[in-house]
Amino acid sequence: MSNHYDQSLLNKSRKDKFFLTIFLPEALRKLKSNDERSNEKVNLESLQMSIYGTIVPKNVIPQEEVRYAGSTVYVSSHNKPSYDPVSVNFTVDNEFKNYWVIHKWLDLLRNEKTGIFEHPEMEKDKGLGQYSTDFVITAKDEYHNDVIQWVYKSAFPVGLGEISYNYRDGGEIETTFEFVFRRIETNLITL
Repeated sequence: MSNHYDQSLLNKSRKDKFFLTIFLPEALRKLKSNDERSNEKVNLESLQMSIYGTIVPKNVIPQEEVRYAGSTVYVSSHNKPSYDPVSVNFTVDNEFKNYWVIHKWLDLLRNEKTGIFEHPEMEKDKGLGQYSTDFVITAKDEYHNDVIQWVYKSAFPVGLGEISYNYRDGGEIETTFEFVFRRIETNLITL
């Protein structure tokens, strides 16, 4: 008797096939420069990087206890708590471009020279919309085809990890950054 499988039992999701795409928010795009390197500007409209570690947050709708007929039963709260910050592990590119974009973004939120949220490119009345954007994490299969996406809506970074230099270590420079977001959309990609 032969069994028919649509997929080989050896095909498994891989941990090394995740890409993060960030379309830079309005305030950061205003800092765009045509110069290849600038201490005050960025030279990208969007950022895409291969990531090697993150957590897709739990999807939780808490239950509530309700007393009914001498018992206590659970019902849905129909409410969703805010998500915890998401941490992303990434490899810093050889020109530090991906690191620099996150660094300048955090500088927009709190200027490191003045210590306040008052950058010339920021308009106080626009709020979250000018410094948040969608972050898209895409998982790929073994043939490099997109298979699923998580779209983090109204996302912005809240922390950038340290860089540890060691001349004895011949590996690539790795670090992390954390971001927060309003909601998440999960989409299967048609193959």
